[in-house]
Order: sequence, then structure tokens, then C-alpha cells
Amino acid sequence: MLGRLKWLADRLIEPLRTDDDLENFRLSIPEAQTTTVEGAVGWNKRPPATLQCPRCENEIYQADGMDPIDCPRCVAEFTRHEFPDLELLALHCPVCKGQMRHGRRHPRAFDVPEWATCRSCHYHWEFDHF
Repeated sequence: MLGRLKWLADRLIEPLRTDDDLENFRLSIPEAQTTTVEGAVGWNKRPPATLQCPRCENEIYQADGMDPIDCPRCVAEFTRHEFPDLELLALHCPVCKGQMRHGRRHPRAFDVPEWATCRSCHYHWEFDHF
């Protein structure tokens, strides 16, 4: 009887034990103050973006905020500083590749996204403007 009780207690407690390797543990960024699983701060760590080419209306993929913006269809090339002048179609989660919700908190001060959150895996990115 005591053996069965110990076995049952072990089965109930097992899911509550800590993961010594911390393989499945990722902290959110403190700046976000959210319950997200993982995140990043800064324009150089901005999630990949899809922009619309103003010349041919083709989609342009920019891997991160520091990359040049080159249209694969026409000869249009833009510097990373021209990002605000282009239409942002989507930001893509670097973890699960899903489309991210994004927005601006200070639209009069900044003309670029200030945050983005993935609906699928809860990855969160913040623009560092402090």
C-alpha cells in the first residue's frame, strides 16, 4: 500500500519538478513587460519585414533592419534609412515564421513600428528608443 502511495505521489509531482537543463526555458525581454516567451530589443534585431516596392508594387523581403532593401523584380534599391518611406506589408516572426501584429506607440515621434508580437508563439520585439 505504501509503495502505491509513493508511486502516485511521484506521478503527481513529476510535472512540477524543474528542468535542470533549462532546455525549454526562455525569458521574455524585460522592456516588453508582457507574458511572452521570447523576444528582442532594437532596430538591428527587428523581425524580417515584407515591404511593397513603390515602382513595380512587388513584395520586397528585408531580413533585418540593417539590410539594404532591393526589389527582386525591378532595379529599385533603397537604403535601410528609406524603410519609413516604403509601405510595410508584414513583419514575420523569426521563431515560427508567422505574421506578427505590429504598431506604433508614438506615431508623432516615430514613423516605424515600435513593437511587434507573434500571435502563434508569442515572440515579442520592441524598438529601442530610450
